[in-house]
Amino acid sequence: MFKRFFLGVLQIFKPNKQVFIALSFGVLAVAAFEPIGIALAAIISLAGLFWVWMKSGSLFDGFKTGFWFGLGMFGVGASWLMSSLYLYSNIPLILSLLATFIFVAFLASFAGLAGLLASYFYNKKSPNFILVLIFPAAWVLLEWTRSTIFGGFPFLLIGNSHVHTWLAGYAPVLGVLGVSWAVALTAAALVWIITQKSWLAASTILAVVWAMGLSLKQIEWVSPIDSPVKVALLQGNISQDQKWLPEVFIPSLSMYVDLTKQNLDADLIVWPETAVASYFDRVQKGALRSFLKEAPLLDADILIGVITRDIDKKHYYNAIVHANNPEQEYRKSRLVPFSEYFPFPALMNQLSEWFNLPFSSFTPGEGTTESRLMTLAGHEVGLSICFEAAFGAELALSLPRAKFLVTISNDAWFAHTLQPAQQLQDVQMRALELGREIARSTNTGYTAIIDITGNIKYQIPAYEEGVLRGEIQPYEGVTFFAEWKHIPILAMLSLIFGFIIAKRNIGRKKA
Repeated sequence: MFKRFFLGVLQIFKPNKQVFIALSFGVLAVAAFEPIGIALAAIISLAGLFWVWMKSGSLFDGFKTGFWFGLGMFGVGASWLMSSLYLYSNIPLILSLLATFIFVAFLASFAGLAGLLASYFYNKKSPNFILVLIFPAAWVLLEWTRSTIFGGFPFLLIGNSHVHTWLAGYAPVLGVLGVSWAVALTAAALVWIITQKSWLAASTILAVVWAMGLSLKQIEWVSPIDSPVKVALLQGNISQDQKWLPEVFIPSLSMYVDLTKQNLDADLIVWPETAVASYFDRVQKGALRSFLKEAPLLDADILIGVITRDIDKKHYYNAIVHANNPEQEYRKSRLVPFSEYFPFPALMNQLSEWFNLPFSSFTPGEGTTESRLMTLAGHEVGLSICFEAAFGAELALSLPRAKFLVTISNDAWFAHTLQPAQQLQDVQMRALELGREIARSTNTGYTAIIDITGNIKYQIPAYEEGVLRGEIQPYEGVTFFAEWKHIPILAMLSLIFGFIIAKRNIGRKKA
């Protein structure tokens, strides 16, 4: 049995014309995301994939072509992992390459499973509308699965590529998965037009999907309240290979303190993730002692990204501490799999030692509504750290109480790769989904303030020391997505699969 399995795996990697076409379309999909940002590339790439799926002769072919599409998409789009492992974690080149390949292959397998599912329900004798129903549904279902399993890997969700098109109107209703579905439905309708020459029906679908997106964009889900809040977002621009060096520690703290004192006319000042390269209990009694004593006397609220720990020093947290009142602390609850925690600790402990990943055993915070909120500048504010900004349903837990959102990140792990721009695009999607403006403070970039339409209001250049000064507008009310999260899109997918299964069973009975 093992031999059969091994031979089957080898067959997946055996190239042919179809897999090279799928691979090429997967690479093209990356152009849809920032920093390139050609949204049309997402539609063309999925249309190409769906066309290949139509030609698949078996479930294995469907999986194989989907997998190769994923290899192209994630092999390029998620190549930033190599930078983190090899350049900043001191992992040997061969191990870095191996780990990156395993990571890419894991992500690609979900596109493969989508192909398997699509091939199971579709064959050359299927009615044309089955293509339009099942291919987008299979793609979105596996995006949701990938975003959920083992802590979630919501990288390069296809909906993120359309934060600036009419399809963004689906975000406040169905979230990023709803936008993914609209993009995939557009791609499927194009394939229907090209391959079946069914202009009227497919064109009607295209018109309805895009007109509905435009109509939804006109709905004002939330309302502004009170005056804008003046914020100062600090960007230290300290490279990851320098960040934890003892000789850099005091100068970096002095820089952040100086930048803070230069911007005390702001209502809210935010330091980036792990701006303090030490434990908070240490700097509280040492390097930041005088600054933290002065903080309660200042008019501005000051947030510090730092690592905290329990009294027993057995549990460590990636945290945001309120400098004016250190008893107020937000602890990151959604940790990065295989970096901040290991899903299989018994199996992964040895790999952790090989990879030399610092702070690889964080403890997650509570993740409750109360734990996510902090009163800042006279408003309740929802907080998140780095990876958490990719999970709209979790950020929604702070609504409707949170009037705006603050997120911090340290993208120095992935400096000068595609990842920082991709993560900013994630934050833009969250603003659309939740109807809240978001202030994002990062170590190396991209530091920005995003409005509720997903547009960037203010931004400073990446990879430069600086302070972003701007205003963030508080809002009240909730979007449909903030209220219901992923329930509607999952219900819709269930109805689609239920309908297809029922139709297939009826057809079999007639036969």
